[in-house]
Amino acid sequence: MTRAQAATLPELARRLDGVNPEAFLAEVAAFNAAVDETVPFDPTVKDGRAAAGLAVPKSNWANPLTDGPFLAFQVTCGVTFTFGGIRITPQAEVVSAEGTVMPGLYACGEIIGGLFYHNYPGGTGLTAGSVFGRIAGANAGGDAARPGTARHA
Repeated sequence: MTRAQAATLPELARRLDGVNPEAFLAEVAAFNAAVDETVPFDPTVKDGRAAAGLAVPKSNWANPLTDGPFLAFQVTCGVTFTFGGIRITPQAEVVSAEGTVMPGLYACGEIIGGLFYHNYPGGTGLTAGSVFGRIAGANAGGDAARPGTARHA
């Protein structure tokens, strides 16, 4: 199941694969009770309307989940990129801790570092993965096709 919809929370809970319905309903009830409805909801600013006292608190825009229909989506997390990681050259070659290129070893994607330090423009993690993936693949393929290299022999 990647998406479920129901008119009520109990009905939704029964439709979620691998989810304990009682635990789900208890968690939603705890969240709803934790919402500070004395703070006005304002979606245009960080409004401070919190759901505090939970294992994972919500600091803004908290609204109780009371009116259906209710939808649930299966999600997974992933790393967009790291602020620190393997150092590479512009040719996607891995650089050792001593600062020398490691022949025949290339890297791209979330494992590389040195591109971002304090923040990043949205979408650039995936862009960097695409750009350095192409570069790394082309260079590794060139190494493999070159006579006399360890990979070709």
